Amino acid sequence: MFIPLNEVPGSQFTRSFEDDMDEFVRRLNATGIATTLRDTRGSEIDAACGQLAAAE
Repeated sequence: MFIPLNEVPGSQFTRSFEDDMDEFVRRLNATGIATTLRDTRGSEIDAACGQLAAAE
């Protein structure tokens, strides 16, 4: 399972573009590596995984 990054203010890391993530998953699946892209929720209110800890 591939998990997109939940961006946190002040971090040097940024989330990949949706098209890039989809292509990465497609290429892995094409080589026989079963891969899915996990749906992420809560980022619009800064409540996604990792965002709550960073806010404290």
